[in-house]
Amino acid sequence: MKIQLFHWFKVRFVITMGVTVNKQLISLSLLFLAFLSGQAHGQGLDLCAGANYAALCHSVVGREKSPYVAAEATVNRLISETKQAKSSAARLPHKDSPTCTYVYDEALYSLKESLRSLKSHDIGSFNVKLSAVMSFAEACKDSFEEMGKPFPIAKQNELIKHIASNALHIATFIS
Repeated sequence: MKIQLFHWFKVRFVITMGVTVNKQLISLSLLFLAFLSGQAHGQGLDLCAGANYAALCHSVVGREKSPYVAAEATVNRLISETKQAKSSAARLPHKDSPTCTYVYDEALYSLKESLRSLKSHDIGSFNVKLSAVMSFAEACKDSFEEMGKPFPIAKQNELIKHIASNALHIATFIS
């Protein structure tokens, strides 16, 4: 009788402990899922953490938590910077700037298309359009290197590439 009672107590103890542990695991699992869902929706998330140009990213998006809003703000800033670079390129002697004015026009078109892609939740196309902008900026720089001339709009051009890089980073938070 003592053995059976002890056995019953031991089984009861194991079952009770198992339920307690399972309740704790369930509670922890639910807490973890709540945390993850908050992260997925951008709550408490720093979209610029891990960006190649984090300070620049913060200056553009501030403390925005929505990756869609941050991506749109970044593209709008890119449009503004690209227009300024195109204007600077247009003021250069004509023989020096035709490639840059052309590629900045193409970059502006790609940026407008990237906004359309973002609005339709086509993140793949969004990324392709932003990558194209980086390539266009590089083509402008390359045209001056090929002529053996100094690149007078290098800072503006690099800024465009840096902001585009940050936009690509922000896009990684969009699901």
